[in-house]
Order: sequence, then C-alpha cells, then structure tokens
Amino acid sequence: MRVLAIGFAVLVVTAAPASAQIAGSMRGLSGSPSLRGDIRLPEPAEPRLVRSVSVGREVRGIRGDIEAGRRAGQLSRSEARALRREGHRIEAISERYGRDGYSYAEIMMLRSRTEALRSAVVAKRSDGR
Repeated sequence: MRVLAIGFAVLVVTAAPASAQIAGSMRGLSGSPSLRGDIRLPEPAEPRLVRSVSVGREVRGIRGDIEAGRRAGQLSRSEARALRREGHRIEAISERYGRDGYSYAEIMMLRSRTEALRSAVVAKRSDGR
C-alpha cells in the first residue's frame, strides 16, 4: 500500500511539469501574443501626416482667442487661466510624443484635444457675457 502511494506521488510530480509545458506551448497558437516579446511599439505615422501636425500653431491661435475673449470681458480671469493651462498641457504632450515620432493614434488624440479646447473657448466666449 505504501509503495503504491509513493508511486502515485512520483507520477503526479512528474506529470505536472509536462502539462505546464504543453499549456505554455499552446499560448502562441491561440492567437494571443506569447510571453516572449511579441508586444511591439506602434509604428510612426507617415511623414506627410506628421508634417500636418501643427499643434503649436493651433494652440497659439487658440491662446490668441483666449486673450481676445479676456479683453472683451467674455472670459473671466479663472476661465482664461484654465483654458491656457489646457493649451500648455496639449503642447507638453505634443513635445513628448514628438521625441520618437508620432503614431497615428497620437496625432488623432492631439487633434481631438486641440479641437476640444477650441470648442471650449468658443462656448465660453459665447455664453453672453
């Protein structure tokens, strides 16, 4: 009886690593990335597309609109400060992304944030102040 229990324990111990190896080798076949470094960085966007990214120019234009709204009394000091701060955030993100080349997703994110800032400035200025 004791010999049978020891034999069963040896069988269980030797079978466990084999099942783990089989499961590990199937990971790459299931369509999911394996754990061996298949994660890749996004490719930089096309040069034509990158040249069209003019975040700095766009934000400077928006900043001019903010100052015009402040002078006209359409924006309070705190509203103008918050809008300017968002413009600075967008420029900082653009600079960070531009160091290693923009990906398409980064360009789209920058454009959408810039457009959201422009829309916020227009909405705040047209509130009827």
